[in-house]
Amino acid sequence: MADFSHIERKIKALERYMKNDMPRKIGVESVNFFTENFQKGGFVDRRLQKWKPSKRTDPQSVWYGFEYRAKTKLPSNHPRRKGAKKPYKARKTGAITNYSPAATKRKTLIGSTGELADSLQYKIFPGMVIVFSDKKYAHIHNDGGKISIFGKKIVNVPERKFIGKSYALEQKLRKMVKRDVLQILQK
Repeated sequence: MADFSHIERKIKALERYMKNDMPRKIGVESVNFFTENFQKGGFVDRRLQKWKPSKRTDPQSVWYGFEYRAKTKLPSNHPRRKGAKKPYKARKTGAITNYSPAATKRKTLIGSTGELADSLQYKIFPGMVIVFSDKKYAHIHNDGGKISIFGKKIVNVPERKFIGKSYALEQKLRKMVKRDVLQILQK
């Protein structure tokens, strides 16, 4: 009678991989892949789809250099100062102007803290892995839509997709799983 114990060991190793290791590895790879989108400034599907630049980086926009609660004096050439007859004078000491020179150079969706990119995580369910962000504002950046600014003005936020179906990610995951399965079978 033939000894098939080595085949049974490989089948058990494959089952362990598919139940435990593969979903975890897919989750980690996916989160890393989507986090890289923030550094690339766009979403990678078959190719990089660059995000529309934020208004805070456009010198012609009134949002130029905007950073909530920034305390830097507005430069004299700022769009909100155009047409002003007098030089900028703070109404009170430590006045909040919401202008930050650093904000003019910061990448889109990175922010001063990078918390949106850092908030990406994954959950494993039977037969699937879901990547998500727990930030309330994540979906409006990912899908686009209308929001109200400071409870007043309604603006349209363009879609800046950072999580979603990606051909490049699927190919990367297929290679990883194929490599891991071959490694298990060759042991």
